[in-house]
Amino acid sequence: MTLDLQSLFKETLTRVWHVPILKVLGSGPARYADIRDGLVKLRESSPGDGTISTELRILRSKGLVEQLSQPNTTKKLWALTDLGKTVLRLIDEVDSLTNPENFQVKERRIEMPISDSQERAAAIDPTVPHPARRYDYLLGGKDNFAADRESAHEIEAVMPTVRLAARENRGFLQRAVKYLAGEGVSQFLDIGSGIPTSPNTHEIAQAIDPAAQVVYVDNDPLVLTHARALLTSTPEGKTAYINADLRDPEGILNDDQLRSTIDLSKPIGIILVAVLHFIRDDEDPKGIITRIIGSLAPGSWVVISHVTFDHMPSAALSGLEKPNRDGRFRARSRDELADFMTGLDLMDPGIQSIAHWWADEAPQPRPTVEDVAIYGAIGRVKAS
Repeated sequence: MTLDLQSLFKETLTRVWHVPILKVLGSGPARYADIRDGLVKLRESSPGDGTISTELRILRSKGLVEQLSQPNTTKKLWALTDLGKTVLRLIDEVDSLTNPENFQVKERRIEMPISDSQERAAAIDPTVPHPARRYDYLLGGKDNFAADRESAHEIEAVMPTVRLAARENRGFLQRAVKYLAGEGVSQFLDIGSGIPTSPNTHEIAQAIDPAAQVVYVDNDPLVLTHARALLTSTPEGKTAYINADLRDPEGILNDDQLRSTIDLSKPIGIILVAVLHFIRDDEDPKGIITRIIGSLAPGSWVVISHVTFDHMPSAALSGLEKPNRDGRFRARSRDELADFMTGLDLMDPGIQSIAHWWADEAPQPRPTVEDVAIYGAIGRVKAS
């Protein structure tokens, strides 16, 4: 059953002590006495007797907070649940964020009405795994839900090296962006970007060219929550994030934020890393890629990584059906990926395991192609 996060978010905002308690616990688990001290510091006033206990009970009944046992003691700590963390992030967008010392307030403040946050809250379902949050978990991140972790564990049971594959995929992205920026690319469109994980595309590009401009695209509202809070740019450059889906290329290419950030009449770098394998065959992935490539100026670059089963033992393939119960995932062969990149000039070594892409620049020793099971390729748009 889909959680009514919109109503929960709205109700949380209307209660006097709900938000302050969530903010105190946002910095980590705390004892009851520490919660009181934190509220005094935050609000410069102390809640009345019984208020904290009552509020904690209500928050726990709503699934926003939980009690954690302390080792070697009967005492317990109060902490945010996954759902509580999500609600706090949405609250942060219309107020101030939990740890202002980490970022400048002017960079962290979100110019977004409460109604927009409520609308996006309604779209977040923590009971259903999402590729961006699952990927975050596999990379060691904390911005995911139990459903995402359970889905990752199902994959890991069949493919024990999936965490290694996620790290290798991230490394391929970073090396590719570094290469393109070194070739003079100053505009990037990162589609299926996922939850920000440093170093991000803009951090790598702007380290080489401070004036580089980057647009991130993803279709998970939780990614938007993080992106707008964490994606800060150099003064010379610019970053933007749009909530859109690769299955709607027209919506991406015609988005106002994209058009105001990137000049499509000039060469850009398109990043399609670990996203195409979530486009089913009946959703016309070849047509989507053809439309995007057709919009690019000559001299633009296309970076793709894609899961493959070419090197996996047949015994493992049947086990991967369980975590793919919704049929959303579609691994592809080298030939299928080559078909996607028809018309591009592929740079050496062509369509190759990301374990072997610029191996000299990657951490050693290099993993096997079987352990990684991901192809990578970079192509350039030919002059017409």
